[in-house]
Amino acid sequence: MNLIYFFLISLFILIISKKDVYFQEDTSKKYLEFTFDRNLSLSTSTSPQEIFRTLFYNQIYIKIKIGSEQLEIPFYLYLQQYSLIIESSDVSADQVKGLYNESKSKSFISSNKKDTFMVMDMSEGILAQDNFYLNNDKFLLDFYLCKKNNDDSHITEGGKIGFKFQPEAAQSEEAFFMTNLKYNNIISESVFSFKYDSVNQDKGIFYIGTYPHFIDTNKYKKENFINFNAAQIYTNVEWSLYFNEVKIGNDIIETKSNIFLYIEIGYIIGSKGFFKYLLNLDIWKSYFNNNKCRQTKFIIDDFEKNDVESKLADEYTIYYCDKDVDVSKVNIGELSFVNKLDQYSINFSSEYLWEEKNGYKYFKIIKHDYYNDYWYFGKPFFKKYQMVFDYNNKQIGFYSKILNENGSDKPSDDKKDEKDNQNIIIYIIIIIGLVIIIGGLIYIIIKLYKKYVKRKRANELMDDNYDYETKEPIIDNDNFSSK
Repeated sequence: MNLIYFFLISLFILIISKKDVYFQEDTSKKYLEFTFDRNLSLSTSTSPQEIFRTLFYNQIYIKIKIGSEQLEIPFYLYLQQYSLIIESSDVSADQVKGLYNESKSKSFISSNKKDTFMVMDMSEGILAQDNFYLNNDKFLLDFYLCKKNNDDSHITEGGKIGFKFQPEAAQSEEAFFMTNLKYNNIISESVFSFKYDSVNQDKGIFYIGTYPHFIDTNKYKKENFINFNAAQIYTNVEWSLYFNEVKIGNDIIETKSNIFLYIEIGYIIGSKGFFKYLLNLDIWKSYFNNNKCRQTKFIIDDFEKNDVESKLADEYTIYYCDKDVDVSKVNIGELSFVNKLDQYSINFSSEYLWEEKNGYKYFKIIKHDYYNDYWYFGKPFFKKYQMVFDYNNKQIGFYSKILNENGSDKPSDDKKDEKDNQNIIIYIIIIIGLVIIIGGLIYIIIKLYKKYVKRKRANELMDDNYDYETKEPIIDNDNFSSK
């Protein structure tokens, strides 16, 4: 009996102590985690035109050590470019000299075949290999060593990592970063995501290799993940989204809209339909008809200029106010993008669409001054939504809830409700376990009791059949004595 009690109590303790393990998903995934930063330098004496033009380039980069010298190279991340490219230091005087010198790396391998390109920043490149140091190990990866760039190219001294679905020129698939990582078994899945820091607005974490809910199970839950197919524009699938409605407040301003995702730009570029509506709002006119709020123009002539489809090289108008203006009163209403088919929406409050920089408050949505039917979501979108990109499945997603997203130990109300719900489930399971254990004990007790009664009854029956005989006492007269 004591052995049975010991077994049941031990089982109960095991259930409680291991309850978290039963509900935890398999997290044995291979992935890479990088800290990204932004290459940004603003002078306090810079004119508004130059400030806002500089902010257009959201040059975020990660650092990777390469070559036998393990030289640390900044690699800039591009959603709308394809190849893995390293700028060489061995270039002509009129070019931006890279940090990487292939002649100094003993592990450098060249194909010795120079390719020329007409429709990308790189005009001459060599397909090559060298060691990349990732997760404390080295891997031989393929890349393009850039020897020359086309004119009017926005290039840096480091390198580029592209994530576009397909190249626009005759670029080799061998020089695709994602293919390299999968081939070398460095990552589990062709999935990547950007997570901006909640404190430093120009820093964050770049994950590549699997979904965040396999990386941090405390913050990300699979049941909170929403995903949908990347949109097809013309004949190609792009890192883009499709929406049935674009609304400001309750007003529908567009009935269909395609949105390109650009982590590499610092603004949201609005469609012509949006600005047609915005510029006719009375609240907007009341502020931009005084000398406290103004507009300025700048030209982007070195971004995508050499691409097959140059979507962004053009003139732009930006709207800004002086620092002391209360822009919360310029309330145009919430901007919403609604997808009725997949039942999700992207929302921006009016206040969120303003940001302060170098003594000015600027509107994060800028106007393309020529024909523009599309939206382009840059940094403001990625700061608000941690987007996840699945390359093989051609899908995009985000988490409807991220636990402790604000960095505090105290969860917000909706996150607290979710945690409470999880605790309730655990308590229910414990109660069910207790009921089973108690039920088992009652069953054992009843069974033992019945067995005891049956045995006692059997003994009583044996006593009823006993032959009682009256026998006379035997008296030993020899030993008997009277007192």
